[in-house]
Amino acid sequence: MQHSMRFVLLMISATALLGRMDRPAGTLTIYTQFAHPPSALSVGHMHTELDAIMLPFNLRFDWRSLEHSNGSGIAAEIVVVSFRGECRPDTALPARSPVGSLGWTHIVDGEILPFADVDCDTIRELMTSPLAISPPMEREALLGRAMARVIAHELYHLLAHTTRHASYGIAKAYYTGADLASQRLRFDEGQLRAVRESSGRDAHTRPPL
Repeated sequence: MQHSMRFVLLMISATALLGRMDRPAGTLTIYTQFAHPPSALSVGHMHTELDAIMLPFNLRFDWRSLEHSNGSGIAAEIVVVSFRGECRPDTALPARSPVGSLGWTHIVDGEILPFADVDCDTIRELMTSPLAISPPMEREALLGRAMARVIAHELYHLLAHTTRHASYGIAKAYYTGADLASQRLRFDEGQLRAVRESSGRDAHTRPPL
């Protein structure tokens, strides 16, 4: 009950602050909650990859656990990300239907809310081959990289205030296992421009890294 109340309070706070997502570069606080204990190494790689992807927006991330939040911290811009399934590369996949959505944002009355879900089991299923042929430490990096790209995709919807997708880059509608495992998957110039025009964020004018 206490955990549910804390989530409701964060939802109210985040919804009230949604209009402030259009400010220039700054710090975005991401509250995370995991269905199962994640791999610390994969989470570390996730943080590093998301920093690299979002570099054109000059955003810094303050990562906090929703489970351990006591409501004492103050954050002007927040997003809540919930991770489903097992966010560990060497855990057996559950018996399930074919690959579904890797992640999704929450929309109410056409408004995109700062809440996203990431399905680690679906990510791992899509990356079965790359994970199987990689050594253990590389599997940790591959999973963390993939998780970051799914989060970045959902942040695109929020920052650009759009449910539309692109044909290439982070904002494209569908990822393959190769996309998730590739060395580089970034926003293209059109996606950077969409965020700049929609939210007023001062992204760098240079091409995406």
